[in-house]
Amino acid sequence: MKKNQKKHYFIILFGLLLNILNINSQNNKEISTYNWFDKNSGKEALDFNNGTGHLNFDKTIDNENRYYITDEFKTGSISYNGQNYFSLDLKYDIFKDELIFRPYIETTHIQINLLKEKVDFFKIGNQKFVNLKLLPYSLKTGYYEETVTGNNSILYIKYYKEKRDIIKDDHFLISYKQNSDFLLLKDNKFILINDKKEIIKLYPEQKRKIQNFFSMNKDLKKDNPGLFMKNLMKYINNF
Repeated sequence: MKKNQKKHYFIILFGLLLNILNINSQNNKEISTYNWFDKNSGKEALDFNNGTGHLNFDKTIDNENRYYITDEFKTGSISYNGQNYFSLDLKYDIFKDELIFRPYIETTHIQINLLKEKVDFFKIGNQKFVNLKLLPYSLKTGYYEETVTGNNSILYIKYYKEKRDIIKDDHFLISYKQNSDFLLLKDNKFILINDKKEIIKLYPEQKRKIQNFFSMNKDLKKDNPGLFMKNLMKYINNF
């Protein structure tokens, strides 16, 4: 059989296989199929090659870093340029708001900043981040963690880090401090809810419950603001 005929039959076979899958749900069979195709076509053929190389020469204090949770790559998935990819090595630079992909497991030296305009969303572990490209002028665009908190509301968390240069033992070092902004999508409108007053304004009938939640969860709010806000919004929507 000629080479072109083999290629033709391969494309037809793969197309028939995809049509069998339910495109509305990413079940295990679908994910396995995508992984099989990626493996057989080669990751070099995927549309990642236009991204810039990721470089990081930070010398930080106390093992701090610019990334979300960890500077290590974790297994994740993305929707990139209209195509879904699974079982990729990813990490998220929240200082630069860049999603980083490692195409070759064998080496950590090749790391790519994926083109943000082509990323619709990505997942690392159980957390989903969406690329909010169109927001009111006063709000930051970019990657937000998405959490469904009720039938009529979605919480979006914007993680970012502030950089500070310090001198320690005659060495110039970098310190990073993490912060978060919280957006609530309610009634098709994005609302900044960084302040307790803004939350009470949205839910005035639950003012006392909201105040009690703040009082009872002071430590969580200090140690993990993102989890605090997720729990608060789920608590509000339970009523």
